[in-house]
Amino acid sequence: MGYESDVLSPYGSRERTASTRVLVPSNDRDNLAIDVLSGQGDDPAYNRYATADGNRQINASSKADLMAQIGAIRKNAQAAGGLRQAETDSKAAQERWASFKAAYRNTQDQKPMAVIGEVMSDEIWETLGREGFTNKLLAIQNIGKGATGRVRVRRKDVVAWQVTSDVKIQESRIRQLWVYPPEFYIQAFILIEDKEIEQSSADLLDEKFQDGLEAILVKEDKITKTLLDRAKAAFNDVVYYTTFNPTVFTTIRTEVNRWGTPAQNMILAWDVWDDIIADPDFVSWYDPVTKHELILEGHLGRLLGVELHTDGLRYPTLQVLVPGEVYVTGSPITVGTKVIRKELDSRAIDQYNIGRASRGWFLHTIQSQIVVNGRAVSGAERLP
Repeated sequence: MGYESDVLSPYGSRERTASTRVLVPSNDRDNLAIDVLSGQGDDPAYNRYATADGNRQINASSKADLMAQIGAIRKNAQAAGGLRQAETDSKAAQERWASFKAAYRNTQDQKPMAVIGEVMSDEIWETLGREGFTNKLLAIQNIGKGATGRVRVRRKDVVAWQVTSDVKIQESRIRQLWVYPPEFYIQAFILIEDKEIEQSSADLLDEKFQDGLEAILVKEDKITKTLLDRAKAAFNDVVYYTTFNPTVFTTIRTEVNRWGTPAQNMILAWDVWDDIIADPDFVSWYDPVTKHELILEGHLGRLLGVELHTDGLRYPTLQVLVPGEVYVTGSPITVGTKVIRKELDSRAIDQYNIGRASRGWFLHTIQSQIVVNGRAVSGAERLP
């Protein structure tokens, strides 16, 4: 009996190998973006876990074996920091680094830095969709200039939570058909000082990309987590446990199902996965991921039809869940909405005019977030 699944890269997170997929400039960009941000896909280090057919898949003899291998993949990835330095020392990496330094030192023309920033922001935006919790748990609504951001409420006897700014969550009791969540910015400065250019090696650009992810992805997921924290105890009971077992799982799943909202997603901290793979009942319920569902993006498969997601495969600075935390939610359309006014945008900047020898990019997006149905959210926490 065999199971197949996409394999985690040696860097442990898709961010580290992102340039192998989408960091290719469109027709109106020059070749600089390719020189600086592409070319990692052919490096043997990135195929450490690939099978003989090169499809970057793993095979398992049983469900239990596959579940155990997912844990092993994470451990290997966390210990694979040396591979990054090996790639950094390669000739291709040094050539990309030289191209970036040339763009940085070209203070007479902002276009090369603008191109790199545009490519970086595109990749961060795609990473939000692949690895962030928000796009998995909430419905997505894109609106254009001049349009009004509004969210339809399917059940009008609910308590809703909306973000009034990027640090404040407001509770509202809903009786009307539509709600109009206020918009806010999620933004980040990615700055590189002149001395960093002189002192650092080719991994600096990758580190700055991680800084951008930490500022954008983590902030958005923390906002979503705060919304879920407010919502999970409004209509449902929070379950406290010492070991995550089938009883705990079915209890928090039933908390959502009993309102006529089928449970669809479960977000769990990584230590909860250790409890799951140790319980034979979970193994029998487990529906393994297919080759189209990427383990490295935090998708762990299904339990009784509930999709399992974790941030445990991210770098520690990109994780938002506290150990032992679990959330179960209904389908995104029943939970809430993320309204996107403006996708992530990049502007090349410098700070020489204020006496700082640095250049970089300013990234920002305009959006609103709201959870409109507390009945569709339940949670569990591990006792200390």
